[in-house]
Amino acid sequence: MATKSNIKEASFRIGCGRYLQGDGVLSMIGEEVARLGAHRPYIIGGKTALSLTRETIDRSLAALDMQAIYHTYTHFCCRELCEEIMASDAFRACDIVIGVGGGNVMDAAKYCAVLSGKPILNVPTSSATCAAYTPLSVCYTQEGGTVGSTHHKVEVNCVLVDMEILCRQPVRLLLSGVYDSLAKIYELRQRLLGVSVDDSDIGLYASYRMSEFMTELLLRKLDECCADIQNGRNTKTVYDVVYALIAMTGVISGLARGSNQTAIGHKIYESLRALYPREVYSFLHGEMVAIGLIVQIAYNGDEDADAFAARMRALGMPTTLSEIGVAPTAENKQRLYDTLCKSSAMAGMTAEEQARVWDAFALICH
Repeated sequence: MATKSNIKEASFRIGCGRYLQGDGVLSMIGEEVARLGAHRPYIIGGKTALSLTRETIDRSLAALDMQAIYHTYTHFCCRELCEEIMASDAFRACDIVIGVGGGNVMDAAKYCAVLSGKPILNVPTSSATCAAYTPLSVCYTQEGGTVGSTHHKVEVNCVLVDMEILCRQPVRLLLSGVYDSLAKIYELRQRLLGVSVDDSDIGLYASYRMSEFMTELLLRKLDECCADIQNGRNTKTVYDVVYALIAMTGVISGLARGSNQTAIGHKIYESLRALYPREVYSFLHGEMVAIGLIVQIAYNGDEDADAFAARMRALGMPTTLSEIGVAPTAENKQRLYDTLCKSSAMAGMTAEEQARVWDAFALICH
């Protein structure tokens, strides 16, 4: 058994200052900016996201005599690019940062806001990750290689999740979020299955129990939610799943406090981004985490990894290295495995456990 979990973060950062989810909540953005004592927003947004939201944002701000500065962000969250934004006169003149878009935009907006001492308000336009909610920024090179995460000491001030936008997101983004969230149960279960609350950190145990509920909900509602999204239906099923992917997953992450879980799924994702940034550039975070989960589940040994992969294929998701542009050669398999061995995911594993991980790679290396 791998080593006991170590708690990396002293504080429980389990929420944001204010979370609003519902139809038309984007029209409240002016009020939320004012509530935070600001009036000069700097908006960092994706190109598509701004095309969907700018008219509503401008109208809401104008009603309170506010006008925003817009910056279209089309990269991964990159520290160097964020530093350039923060050094600009336009950014310095603003008193709040608003992120509008997907995970990379959310992370860049959080990075710029927190490091400059400004409040942060996030408007996710997809539920592909919980990045709008969580107090950290996953950082990359400009080419898309992973360089680590910046953990922020303050939480996000406000999140606005407008269901009139989220019910029209591409199904691919929804699925990415579902499988990124499902990773929680598999990463936690390996540490906590059969462990009582008396023998575990209370926050980590609460994270595990909440992830059990979330997993049951997501798997039960997934097919119906995909059908609703495909048809642009704004239903309670979509609402519940979006809430689970953004808010609930964010709380689960905060309760775990960055503990050293056996996070094989996420470490395989990070390794793929670091080793093969060009090959995997166009694939989503949750898609690659899901491929890593096939290895995680086979290693855990308490569920059928082949059945897990089969459901992914039925949903149109990639399940192998070759399907995300990485040649499944013996050299690449060894390179990926060696990188994983050096990570916290495999810290303290016995030789037998390491061999189980190696054998599990056969499921994705073709």
